[in-house]
This record gives sequence, structure tokens and C-alpha cells, in this order.
Amino acid sequence: MKKPIRKTKPDIRFTAKSDSGLLDCVKSELTGFPSGKIKSFLKHRQISVDGVSTTKFDYPVKKGQLISIRQAPVPESPGPAPDIMYEDDWLIAINKPAGLLTVATDREKEKTAYRMLKDGGREGHIFVVHRLDRDTSGVLLFAKSREIRDVLQSSWEDAVKREYLAICEGVFEQKSGRCDTMLRETSTHLVYSSPYGGKRAITNYEVIRDNGLYSLVRVWIETGRKNQIRVHLSELGHPVVGDKKYGAKSNPLGRLGLHAGLLRIMHPVTNTPLILEAKPGRKFKLPARANSQK
Repeated sequence: MKKPIRKTKPDIRFTAKSDSGLLDCVKSELTGFPSGKIKSFLKHRQISVDGVSTTKFDYPVKKGQLISIRQAPVPESPGPAPDIMYEDDWLIAINKPAGLLTVATDREKEKTAYRMLKDGGREGHIFVVHRLDRDTSGVLLFAKSREIRDVLQSSWEDAVKREYLAICEGVFEQKSGRCDTMLRETSTHLVYSSPYGGKRAITNYEVIRDNGLYSLVRVWIETGRKNQIRVHLSELGHPVVGDKKYGAKSNPLGRLGLHAGLLRIMHPVTNTPLILEAKPGRKFKLPARANSQK
């Protein structure tokens, strides 16, 4: 006998009747659904707000927004979408976790911030405005049209302020300073300062505090060269923890100690300042002296 064909349950769609958190919004609409079932939908990214899927129970919902619930399981994606920290009709910014690529490489094409946003249930296109190193966490901005991306990139160096937090090895003798060098790259992709030309890179730094073994440093850059913060701090004799490529001897955080905490731009449409701030994870802090193992 042939097995009966299992019908897929249709998607549920409704319009939010008031401003509230997502879980409360769904509960008030689907009064016959068990709370555990709704939470399961959230956990598995089966609920979206105006096309943006989320796992957050308290995701803010505005009156009139379209809520969609996919009752069939969502196909496996490269991984959970990074936290969206800002979104409007033209831009979207995430707090990228350490270890996640911005875009695909020859070795990795699936697990990228770009792909996760594209496959996270959102509609329309996104375009890469800038990049963060794979092992750097923090603010990462995308545009929703090619035109907006081009506007931002055309004035990126002049109109942007980028601040980072870095945890470095050792204690700085000079508590603040400025590195202004020309960077070149070897055939093995190692970046270094060269007296023989290259691309100009400017990095400013200020030590926030130290514990005699490690230093927490605020860094702001005037250029966006590949690996420039890591190179400059290493050349000062204080490589970023976990950065074996540029001379670090310890890895107390279990990751690269670099976080892009602040991005300030002029909004390309409203022409008003837009400040995006991303807090580092709880484990991103000045290591205790006892945790200095490699």
C-alpha cells in the first residue's frame, strides 16, 4: 500500500494589532496555541516580522507589521543569523561574532555573515559595505541596494569613525599614540609596515587600563587597511592576544582579542549622524594574570 501523503501545514500570517514584544504579540493572536509550541517556532526561526526572522522573544513589533509563522520546519541554514543591531529601509547592521567570515572565500562559501543574512528569511538584496577580519567581532554594516552601498563606499574614509577595543599582551610604556605607516603584504598574506611604499595606514590608540600582564586598549582608525590594527599593535611590541599570526604568545580569551565596538557614519539618505555601538561578549575582558596560558 502506498503511504498517505502528509500535507504541509500552511503558513500563518496576521498583522500586529498593537506595539509589543514578539512572543506577546503571537500569544495574543494565537490564543489556542500552547506557549511551548510558539517558543519552539521562535527557537527554530519559523517566525518573521516583515520578512525578518528572529529567535528573540522580546523582538519589538510595531502595530501594522506582518507576522508570518512557518509551520513546516525551516530548511537547515549555515547557522543562526547574527544579531541584528540596527535596520531601516536602506541599511542593516549586525554584531558579528568572532570566527565568522564577512563574505565567502575559496575555502568557505557557506558560513558567512552575508549568507546567514540572505538565508535568514529576509526579503530583498543586501550588499557588503565593508568587512571585518574573521576573528574580529563587532559592528558590520550592509546596504539594501547597490546604490546605497556605492554612496557609502565612495566617502567611507572621510565620513566614518571606527573604534575598536583590543586586549593586548604586555604593558604599554606610551599610554597613547599614533601609528602612520605604509603597509605591504607578502605572498603568504602577512601584512607589514614597509619603508618602500605600499598603502598608507593610520591607527590611533589609548590604553584604558592594564593589570601588569595585559592591556585593554581603545583604538580608532583613520584608514581601513587589511589587518592594520593587528600589525601596528604587534609592531609596537604588544600584539593582540590570540593573534599568533602577528606574534602573540598567549590566548587567554580563546579567540582574537579585537572587537569593533563603534561605527559612526552619515546616513546616506537622511543625511543625519548614525552611531552604531556593539557591546563585546561577557568573556571579552582583561584576563586575570592566572589565565595567561597559551
